[in-house]
Amino acid sequence: MKSVVPSVLTNDYNELERKIRILEQLTDVIQIDIMDGELVPNISLGAEEVKKANPKSKLEIHLMVKNPKAYIEPFANIGAFRAIFHIESDDDPLEVIDEIKKYNMEPGIAINPPTPLDKILPFINLVDVVLVMGVNPGFQGQKFIPETLDKVKAIKKIRPEILIELDGGVNPEIGPNLISAGVDILNVGSFLFKEGDVKENWERMQKIIK
Repeated sequence: MKSVVPSVLTNDYNELERKIRILEQLTDVIQIDIMDGELVPNISLGAEEVKKANPKSKLEIHLMVKNPKAYIEPFANIGAFRAIFHIESDDDPLEVIDEIKKYNMEPGIAINPPTPLDKILPFINLVDVVLVMGVNPGFQGQKFIPETLDKVKAIKKIRPEILIELDGGVNPEIGPNLISAGVDILNVGSFLFKEGDVKENWERMQKIIK
């Protein structure tokens, strides 16, 4: 079943809380983007601030950090159900996957546009989700890189049943192409809040998957 998951990327607590309050009225899953200023240029809020915001929706955590292993327990403790880490991070992928499973969370692995698909192939049978980045991570509002769909198609050939999430530049114009290529989860951030009514923008995204 196809789905749309909204993401929140911010280093401002008031913005975090405002967006969570809006999104939890629309969906039961929200992705929180976590950045350390090392793997990607920007820095975000952390588990304590997310806990303080007290989301009612389930949380998927996208760890754009050099050492994801250190982030697993804090987010497990605030009830996150899924943690996605980057193959480009410094920690051993098997250790990160084991740490995520240790806390009964669903493991996911993410891959950036320049990174060869070969890097994640040893691990795709060990995770529930592969997150294919459609832009270089760290900033919202970037334009989608069409070549990333080649990764989506290749992953689906290798493991047809795996969930593929695509993050970056997602909007109603490119959404149908993503679904056709094999994307299961459309991750949408800046489009929802950029202009117009958030609920109307959300409904436009929902029409793509119906």
